[in-house]
Amino acid sequence: MHTTVVESLKELFSNHTIQCLNAFAKERDVQLYLVGGSVRDLLLKRQTTDVDFALASDAIQFAKAFATSIGATCIALKENPSTARVIVKQDDLPETPQLSMDFVQFRAASLIEDLRLRDLTINAMAIAFENVEAVANSACEQNALHVIDPCGGMNDLAAGLLQFPSEKVVREDPVRLLRIYRFAAQLDFKISQNAIHLIKKHRSLLSNIAAERCRDELMKILNIKRAHLYLQQMEAAGLLTQVIPNINKSWGPLETFEGNPIPAALSTYYKEINGYLKEELGMGVNRGSLLKLSLILADNPSSIGKHLRLSQKATQFIARLTAGGKRLKEASPHLTQKQIIHFLRSYRSDWWGVLLYAAASDSINAALLKEIANTYYKHILPVCKQGRLITGKDLIQIFQLKEGKQIGDLLKQIEERQFDGEIRTREEALAAVAALIQAS
Repeated sequence: MHTTVVESLKELFSNHTIQCLNAFAKERDVQLYLVGGSVRDLLLKRQTTDVDFALASDAIQFAKAFATSIGATCIALKENPSTARVIVKQDDLPETPQLSMDFVQFRAASLIEDLRLRDLTINAMAIAFENVEAVANSACEQNALHVIDPCGGMNDLAAGLLQFPSEKVVREDPVRLLRIYRFAAQLDFKISQNAIHLIKKHRSLLSNIAAERCRDELMKILNIKRAHLYLQQMEAAGLLTQVIPNINKSWGPLETFEGNPIPAALSTYYKEINGYLKEELGMGVNRGSLLKLSLILADNPSSIGKHLRLSQKATQFIARLTAGGKRLKEASPHLTQKQIIHFLRSYRSDWWGVLLYAAASDSINAALLKEIANTYYKHILPVCKQGRLITGKDLIQIFQLKEGKQIGDLLKQIEERQFDGEIRTREEALAAVAALIQAS
């Protein structure tokens, strides 16, 4: 066993909460096993703040009692198998991540049988918690860390290979057909030929899976920097169209965006754009992943919102990207200043997304990209900060107008002239209102 793995174990056991858990389990004579992704990440020397444990029975009760003993939060996740999460804030610093510990009851009569039911061989390994303690405390030789590995996960981990423990695990939960691509993307692993055979054989089973579960796996793949490589593999296996029925056969726009998400013409605004792309429009669904999704959609892209059970905000965002991209393509290569201002006002908080979508789709040139962004920050934003020059109350008091449609129309016209740069002061706004009333 590599020294770095031992160091990882020592780091794990140096955590006060983990030490408390070890003592708590010993007091109650409960055998805990470090399992699944925790063992995988340990062997890969990947740092994590999510630790998974398995035990023979009463996982929820155990987790609740442990959480109470240390003053932590416990959330019961599901009853079958009994699963709970204990969340610990490790210190008072806001940037410090929480420690999350999942406790799950065996889904079979024994640990070995439970491991054989897991999604991938690299996630079907376990280590007795007492062995972790012994090695971390140098109480035994390094090679005494016995990894329980009934499916050959260690060999697959060393080879960078992903495969299912059995065909049974695919039939029992077909979403694993998507999950294997997610792990391939996250770990940069290859998918075994046997797994690809099972994917092609059972891909139609995804129609029986809740759309939300498929969406979550797809979005995790889209969050990867080079998602197009794995989406293309999914398409080759006939799997992608099971999730996205109407897919664009051209991968160029997505490859362009992933290769250079923020074009050089917009580099001045890197910080703003990066923050914009990370903003979530639903649980685990951010603007960046939705933009990628938009780039691979074919006709009627707005229908994907209903198909994947996306939030209303996410669905509207996709529709606005595609509509805005089409609009810019039709107007390019030249837009007047008024047209740019109207575009920015029309798309409000989504104009960055439309620009990036259009840039990746090759429907807008660099000079126009820069001009639109500069117009927003140098003209639109200052006007927004200035606010309305006059209000409906002003029109009622100064011009003796009655509440109604006329006031709304006048305010709209003044606002448009303000954004167009024709009106800059309250006095100019009132003079314009007087002229409009006289002309009507």
